[in-house]
Parts: sequence; C-alpha cells; structure tokens
Amino acid sequence: MPTIIEARTGAGTGTRKIPIAGLLLVAAIWFAGLGVAAIAVRPDSVVGFGPPARMIPAVVGSDGYLLDAGQFYVAARTGPSTVRSLYAAGAWFVWPAIGKGCGRW
Repeated sequence: MPTIIEARTGAGTGTRKIPIAGLLLVAAIWFAGLGVAAIAVRPDSVVGFGPPARMIPAVVGSDGYLLDAGQFYVAARTGPSTVRSLYAAGAWFVWPAIGKGCGRW
C-alpha cells in the first residue's frame, strides 16, 4: 500500500508526464494574442523585441517617442503607425506595455 507521499508524487506508479504540447499551445496563443492586441487596440505604449539599431529609427519616423532601449528591446510611446513600423523594421514581437496603476487610478 503506498504512503501519502508516494500517492501524491506518483512515486511507485511511474513518472507524471508534463503536457508539453499543451503548454506550448498556451504560450503560442498568449504571444499571438498580445501581438494582435498591439495592432488592433493601438495602445499608448508598446515594447518591441528585436534589433534596437533598426527599431529606434522606426519609432522616431512614426511620430513615436522612445521611452527605453536595451540590448534586445525598445519601449516606445506610440504614434499613429508605430506598431506597424516596428514590425517592418524587423521586430520579432510588439506587445502593448502595461502601465503603472490599475484601471482608472
């Protein structure tokens, strides 16, 4: 008869299988949803992941404002066509940036 610990961890009955395919599907849906949200909603600020040397001129050329830049990302306040310009400049992902605060605060 298995003990409580063995029954919980699956010891003695084989190993538990991690649903890798399901986790990858959830991650893909999450990334795709954020990408579509950046284009459809036109947020106040975005974070673009990709080569900053190509994305910074795209932000400036689309009437956006550069907020921060790192080795693989650019954060920008959006202009009328900033998201599309970032994708055209070679961004891998462009996601809406979540502002500080909650709701109307």
